[in-house]
Amino acid sequence: MDNMQQDYRALCEAVEQKTGKQMLTPLDFEWLEEKIGNKVKEQVSASTLMRLWGYRQGVATRQSTLDILARYLGYADYVTFCQWMPKDDEPQSDEVVSRHLQTSDLQVGQQVELIWYPDRRCVIELRPNGQYEVLEAKNTKLSIGDTFRCDIFIEGEPLYLNQLIHEGRPPMVYVAGKKDGVRFNLIPSPKSEGEVCGG
Repeated sequence: MDNMQQDYRALCEAVEQKTGKQMLTPLDFEWLEEKIGNKVKEQVSASTLMRLWGYRQGVATRQSTLDILARYLGYADYVTFCQWMPKDDEPQSDEVVSRHLQTSDLQVGQQVELIWYPDRRCVIELRPNGQYEVLEAKNTKLSIGDTFRCDIFIEGEPLYLNQLIHEGRPPMVYVAGKKDGVRFNLIPSPKSEGEVCGG
């Protein structure tokens, strides 16, 4: 099986995993056609889906079809899905060489901007007790005034917030950028000098 076919297979498996249902009969593909249409407001015919799954022979799958399925999974398009899809030869463990920022390197009052897909943004500030407080929040479930702990920010990786206090609820663990990772920017302040990021 070539790389393209492996990517198609991974896309089909991801769709089945999301729906919790294997595509085995024509009725299954009709059901999936309706489900995709309801979620992304774009149509893919059951016969097209059957060809992609290999249930029926036919012409090559169009890029637009792959993009719709990727959007159904929460990705921007098929190319983005392939970029974030785990590869068979990708190691499960490895040294972190990406740009990163450790809380221990920051000073109290330092602010960090966090950005993640598709248009989430928030600004946080380090408090004297080692917690961060959310100062700005846009298009995210986090709210101004939320507090949490986090030891490290790694560019392009999911961000795990520990002991998040959100709207007065009991502390919880929360993940931001679960699929596409989080980007960060250190906001300059008089208290911080030089680079704090490794990588």
